[in-house]
Amino acid sequence: MPRSLYSTFGVRKILRPINKNLKNHGLSPTLKAIVTKLSRSFTINVSNDTKKILKNNRVLLICNHPAQSDVLLLLAAVPHRPKIFLVIMHGVLSILPAINKHLIPVYISHRINNDSRPDWKVRLLNKIHFSPEYSQEVAHQKNIKSITLATQKIDEGSLLAVFPAGGSKNGRDFLPGVGHIVKNLKYPETTKIVMAHVSGTSVFDFLRIVPFVSKVLPRFKIEFSDALNATDFSGDNARQISGHLQSVYDQWSLPYEPLPKFKYAALYLRSLLFFLLFRS
Repeated sequence: MPRSLYSTFGVRKILRPINKNLKNHGLSPTLKAIVTKLSRSFTINVSNDTKKILKNNRVLLICNHPAQSDVLLLLAAVPHRPKIFLVIMHGVLSILPAINKHLIPVYISHRINNDSRPDWKVRLLNKIHFSPEYSQEVAHQKNIKSITLATQKIDEGSLLAVFPAGGSKNGRDFLPGVGHIVKNLKYPETTKIVMAHVSGTSVFDFLRIVPFVSKVLPRFKIEFSDALNATDFSGDNARQISGHLQSVYDQWSLPYEPLPKFKYAALYLRSLLFFLLFRS
């Protein structure tokens, strides 16, 4: 029997109650309860108009992806609705069986394996949770089917969440898959695009299960944009659509991006100087 995180001793005591809650209470309420418990606070900034659109409309939801826990935050932050789907790396399938019906897998392990700086978190997951490996050619064909299914879900009235920079070399450039989704929409005139920006996540988020550790780790926060019209990004070239989406996303999300370290240091020194000045 293939190794599974869901059946691993110790871990299953955590995952099985979560899986049961997913069945009984649904995706967003269950994950929101978990995120709230593991963070000092969970701030969701979303307008009432955007919230209504996220709950009722055909929506393509685009989010940044600085850490693995972004997935939990994004799904926890959206309003509860039955038809929520997420495009995600195939390696996470069956970690929580009840969530599988919401997942549309993409196959990017060949990108990760060929990276000069391989993601140690993904490699660790593969050691404790089985996921089949495919050649680049087979993965490409599977990805075409997944992107077609993702577009179909939006056309059927669902919310589809994507992390378009996931798997890119620098973690910022949008891959063309999101462009193919927009290009092939059947009803772009009634489809909305909403952008989200997650902050406060890191590679150390797994430590939040340890009591009191969440008190010293950053607070979770997610921002949502106003809804955009999918027709504003129409075209025949998927790469150009992806580039256009990235340009708009980068401009919108700029105020939410963390400051470079040297700017943090400059702000700290300025605060210290002001403190000393007024104290004297």
